[in-house]
Amino acid sequence: MWAECWDMLHERLLEIVARHVELLDRVREEGVDFDDVLKFYAVLHALQIHAQAAADYLLHTCAVMGISAETPISCITHLLNRGFISAEEADVLRRMVRFRNIIVHGYSAVDPDKVVNLSQGDLSASCL
Repeated sequence: MWAECWDMLHERLLEIVARHVELLDRVREEGVDFDDVLKFYAVLHALQIHAQAAADYLLHTCAVMGISAETPISCITHLLNRGFISAEEADVLRRMVRFRNIIVHGYSAVDPDKVVNLSQGDLSASCL
């Protein structure tokens, strides 16, 4: 029973991540008028949900593997140290989690240019 619930959660989190990747791909391909504040915040929200689902997926993965990790950042470190993800992947994931934290906890600190760049697929260190 518990294994089935864990599997369902795992699949649900992957679906959320995939759906938001598709949405953000569409934003990148079709473009968005970021001068329209509603569209800007829609993209910002999509980035937040995507990052949150990825963080939840990481924590779920660590739990299933028996790795005690209290935060997504610590989970990333454990997965890196065990060789499940590369240093480059760990770096992108850490920056994504930190950007999500800025969105959730400090709207005034969100740089609109970074949101635009992220929506266009820029995952460089200067964006996250």
